[in-house]
Amino acid sequence: MDTLDAHAATLNRLARALDVPVEEFLDEPSDSDASDFLALVQLWSEIEDREGRRRVLSVARQEAERGGYKGSA
Repeated sequence: MDTLDAHAATLNRLARALDVPVEEFLDEPSDSDASDFLALVQLWSEIEDREGRRRVLSVARQEAERGGYKGSA
């Protein structure tokens, strides 16, 4: 498998895990979306303990469910 195939496979796994179409990742994000996503990833990387990350995920799930998310992740 070449690098491009590996990236495509990873993108497909992410899309399935998040229950969104692959195209969701291919659309141009707004500057605000991109900077918010980057901030979220940077903050996540600063949380070193497992319980802290679980709390963040819990809040994220609650907010997603308020928006209609029905996933089980």
